[in-house]
Amino acid sequence: MLNPYNTNLPPDLRSLKEEIEGYARGYGLDFFETIFEVIDADDLNEIAAYGGFPTRYPHWSFGMSYEELRKGYDYGLSKIYEMVINNDPCYAYLMRSNHVVDQKLVMSHVFGHCDFFKNNAYFAHTSRKMMDEMANHGARIRRYVEKYGEDEVEKFMDRCMSIDDLIDVHSVAIRRREPASRYDFTPKPEEGDEVHGTRFKSKDYMDDYINPRAVLKAEEDERRKQQEQAARNFPERPEKDVLLFLIEHAPLKGWQRDMLEIIRDEAYYFAPQGMTKVLNEGWACLLSGSLIYTNRGLLPIDEVVERRLPVKVHDGEGYRRVYDWAKFEDRETIRVKTRRGLELEGSATHQLLLPDGSWRRLADLHAGDQVTIGGRSNLWPKKYVRVAWKSKAFSGLLGVGVGMVAAVGGVATIDESTTKYVKPYIFGFRRPIRVPPVVDEECGAFLGYIIGDGHISIVKRTIGLTTGDDEQADHFISLVERLFTLQPRKKRDGGKWRISFSSANLADFLIHLGLKTGVCARQKTVPDAILRSPKSVVGAFLRSLYDCDGYAGKAGVILSTSSTEMSKTVQLLLLNFGILSRRRPHKDGCWHIHTMGRAAAVFLKEIGFGLERKQNALRAYVGGHKWFKEQPWDDEIVSIERRRADVYDISVEGTHRYAAQGFINHNSYWHSTIMTQKALDPSEVIDFADHHSGTMAMQRTRINPYKLGIELLRDIEERWNTGRFGKEYDECEDLDRRRSWDLKLGLGRQKIFEVRRIHNDITFIDTFLTPEFCVRHGFFTYAYQEQAGQYIIESREFEKVKQRLLFSLTNFGKPWIYVVDGNFRNRGELLLRHQHNGVDLRLDQASDVLTNLQAIWSRPVHLQTLVEGKPTMLSFDGTDHTIKTGGETDDPRRNAPAKTR
Repeated sequence: MLNPYNTNLPPDLRSLKEEIEGYARGYGLDFFETIFEVIDADDLNEIAAYGGFPTRYPHWSFGMSYEELRKGYDYGLSKIYEMVINNDPCYAYLMRSNHVVDQKLVMSHVFGHCDFFKNNAYFAHTSRKMMDEMANHGARIRRYVEKYGEDEVEKFMDRCMSIDDLIDVHSVAIRRREPASRYDFTPKPEEGDEVHGTRFKSKDYMDDYINPRAVLKAEEDERRKQQEQAARNFPERPEKDVLLFLIEHAPLKGWQRDMLEIIRDEAYYFAPQGMTKVLNEGWACLLSGSLIYTNRGLLPIDEVVERRLPVKVHDGEGYRRVYDWAKFEDRETIRVKTRRGLELEGSATHQLLLPDGSWRRLADLHAGDQVTIGGRSNLWPKKYVRVAWKSKAFSGLLGVGVGMVAAVGGVATIDESTTKYVKPYIFGFRRPIRVPPVVDEECGAFLGYIIGDGHISIVKRTIGLTTGDDEQADHFISLVERLFTLQPRKKRDGGKWRISFSSANLADFLIHLGLKTGVCARQKTVPDAILRSPKSVVGAFLRSLYDCDGYAGKAGVILSTSSTEMSKTVQLLLLNFGILSRRRPHKDGCWHIHTMGRAAAVFLKEIGFGLERKQNALRAYVGGHKWFKEQPWDDEIVSIERRRADVYDISVEGTHRYAAQGFINHNSYWHSTIMTQKALDPSEVIDFADHHSGTMAMQRTRINPYKLGIELLRDIEERWNTGRFGKEYDECEDLDRRRSWDLKLGLGRQKIFEVRRIHNDITFIDTFLTPEFCVRHGFFTYAYQEQAGQYIIESREFEKVKQRLLFSLTNFGKPWIYVVDGNFRNRGELLLRHQHNGVDLRLDQASDVLTNLQAIWSRPVHLQTLVEGKPTMLSFDGTDHTIKTGGETDDPRRNAPAKTR
């Protein structure tokens, strides 16, 4: 048991708490007194292992959780930043070693959670003194351990915890039944409860014809028979709260019954948090250097954040503006690699788009999972990159630009005042050159040649290219002459041409653009100027690069490079053209970027080769296929690594997603205004309160809860601010009028607080999801098509989309199990029924649960379900597990649970 903690905050944190609490209350949030505990990492891991409570009952699972958390923290793999407990007062924990920005974010999150705990209807039944109750539960179970032995108590606790989700989460608000006795099968009817047939109103002389005695008698007998049968049923109706049924009717000892009640009480306490799940760590962040497709080029995310660039990005469907930026230091990160060679590293909570349209956190990905590839954005800068280089010596000495250097070199007379400066550069070893004012297509082609088969030698003071193709040699020479007014030397060396020239100024210029010198095959990179250039310039660069190091033939198109970074960047550039490729190491020590099939046809159309022989080979490859197999834009995760690093985040308007590093990424809507202590507008209360938690779906359903929740809440706020609800709006058929509809009601904030108060995940979506919302945000249902080998859109119909969402949220994605007979076969056996919703049970887990249920019930236990569409009965009698297939009486479809009251 942990010692009580000192709840006195240091002055700096106390001041911060008062400030953020003031913001919260100022915008209408209402919460219990909130106590922040400042504790060390080890203590926080211990509390987290106990589910957030300092004192719990003893069980090995808590120790296992603690060891996992402790080792994760010690090895730098994980760290807990926030934990808040539903209690009065609310308790929240701050790690002593957190940065100030972390403490700000934790506090802003906590007050939003506390408001939700206090005001949401689904938390109304929960104990507000759960800290004390958890401690009391622990004390009671410890007494049982002392009295009955640790092994006996722990064994029974294991059985109880394995079925702790077999409860009826809605029973706290709906009266399902009256308490019934296990043995009183035929209760005597109360006075006035006689059974009568249905009599119709009639005149006396017509009564014998309208209400025949024989018919009334037969109806009375049938109703009486039904009532007697219902009275004999045990339970009278199928019951979903299996734990309650066991507590009331299982042959348990007093201490066992008490322990089962403890497990059930705690399950009901935690249930609303599952029904209104909050994504506490909501940042979606990428590592420094991660490249994002923007309207200014392929830019590293750290530059976008640090310079706060208001760029446009591609979200997989269209172009969106970035409107917020953030950096978080020392975060747990996860690096994933795919079979095609794509790589991405981001925070553990960063989300990637999956082929079925759902999202998954990096922390939840596993080897073998499929992710969507982000490309085909066709988002390029529109203007050439301007060259900002100046000659180090001459330009600095005169204070003039490169243009002046070039002009002086080409005139017949020179002003006497500049002669003494100009002569050394005209007649000396550092000859002046002309450089293009912008990086255009010719400059891009030249850079592709230099990086491909070229070299820059500072020692030998030469720049050149080695090639075996006359066509390529002549093209390179013409580029040098036109771009820089230099005359290269062309020399035959065996079966190759060596083109070389000397220019210290040009070497400086190329180094300024980011090119490497000397032996640098493994350090080559795509120049930054190319990454920021229009499509035509990038195409010219890649065309020259492939002319040097590329192959075209029966295997498609292959680029070979010794540079890892070069291979990664080229693959990302190809994706922006809509070209899929596979990047993998070759036995020769190089990386191969392999493009084949339909992607090779796209390469031919968008880029192609400059060399005629390679272009002809590519045309032959493409023309030799009557058709190409469709290439799905998804990929398989093959490796996952964990570490720590600083990460960067951007906020994207509308869809909150963007293409980067070859993936479709999702950014969260984080509480930037509170973190930076800015005043909030009323319209920003959603960001502050975080009460979109009611829309969070279960992780196992593979729905993207964050996108759905925040976008739907924003939609509600906008609709109620503009009056886009009600009969008049719903009946308006003028599309232009509907789009411009604005009654300026300003009711959005009020509506958002109402949603926070009365809704959970299912009712929230059922009530507020609209066809317009689904169309605007691209909500479809997907299905896997065997013929195409990929996921395809199954339906755009609103009702189907809505039903799929609601189904995936129902019962937390867990199976519905009912007790249907506590005296099965008249032998006191227990019969359960699985309400099959299209997903089969996992038979191994079902067998384990039946084993534990049989130990508690002390008689054979049976479960009716469907396995591969066939009625199946799973049974365990205390010794053997049996599976019986077939039989109408075992078919849960024919014996569906009756609707409970």
